[in-house]
Amino acid sequence: MRRKRGHFFNHGGFGKFGWFAARHSLWLSEPMRIHAICLTKNEADVIEHCLRDATHWADRIYVYDGASTDGTWDRVQAMKSERIIPWRSDDAVFREGLRAEVFADKRGDSREGDWWCQLNADEFYVEKPREFLAAVPANEHVVWSVNLLYYITHEDVAEGAFTGDFEKDRARLKHYAAACAEPRFFRYRERLRWDLNAAWPHHMGVIHPHPMHFRHYCYRSPQQIQMRLDVRRENRARGFEGWDHAKEDDWRSKLVPRAGLHRDEGDGRAIVEEEVRAQYREPKSRRLVKRFMHSTGLWP
Repeated sequence: MRRKRGHFFNHGGFGKFGWFAARHSLWLSEPMRIHAICLTKNEADVIEHCLRDATHWADRIYVYDGASTDGTWDRVQAMKSERIIPWRSDDAVFREGLRAEVFADKRGDSREGDWWCQLNADEFYVEKPREFLAAVPANEHVVWSVNLLYYITHEDVAEGAFTGDFEKDRARLKHYAAACAEPRFFRYRERLRWDLNAAWPHHMGVIHPHPMHFRHYCYRSPQQIQMRLDVRRENRARGFEGWDHAKEDDWRSKLVPRAGLHRDEGDGRAIVEEEVRAQYREPKSRRLVKRFMHSTGLWP
């Protein structure tokens, strides 16, 4: 497999706003705001770090907690501020559409041209999202992100115990793989409709051709991995049909060898394989159809 090395901050080629940007001139006269929806459960070791980091770029962070038992919700409430909003804590079975409930409740605080983000408690952006989104042309509505997934390796465990304190253990998490690319941001429009059983709004829009990147620390310590597996098995037992990758019952099943992973050298660069890049590239024919439908108002 031929691997390509790319610089995180190489976003060249944003281009001009396009042939129907005048339709969105109001967006340019109002300050852009970013609204993030964060679903969390039993993430006490990392939630404060995530929220603190996200306040550098998000205007509102709505936290929906899944009845955590490890003190996560207490930590969220202690961080309540103008930017961090503890929205709800309940024991609803996880589904992607839970974010739609938050959106339905809080969309009234949004205006045309704002951005909404799916923020997970174990994700940290490499780029500065506010600066990145401000440069996205007005006729593009969706930004994907590359998931740089960090692993605990067999060698890491052999070298010494993890503390369970993310701030202390993070420096040891050096090995990653570009796991996939996923949508993470969409531009708000008044006519957007988001079904409560859907992961994203209908006709979300044209995809910006350049992705962001986030460091994904879903495996942070043996203790945390075990809790993560337990939470996911519980939700599957209660009816959630996803998370096939989390059916195991022992944290050791998630350890991997360093061979086959990339090492983070701390130089702001990452290796992203071509098959991952292909996931966020929208076919030209689809882009043309979307541009027409959105510009004519047939789609929001």
